[in-house]
Amino acid sequence: MAGPLVRSSYRAGRLYAQTVAHRGEELPANLAHLSTAGPAAQEATSLLERLAK
Repeated sequence: MAGPLVRSSYRAGRLYAQTVAHRGEELPANLAHLSTAGPAAQEATSLLERLAK
């Protein structure tokens, strides 16, 4: 598995949404899903949770 910084694009949308919220701004309607997205399927914790089931 690659390290978490190798493919930072997996988290780019979520980080953008967090930054916009921190600034007190509102996300455009077409990007609102970024603020409610769960962990990326590529994250190790997501993979380990699925394997444990």
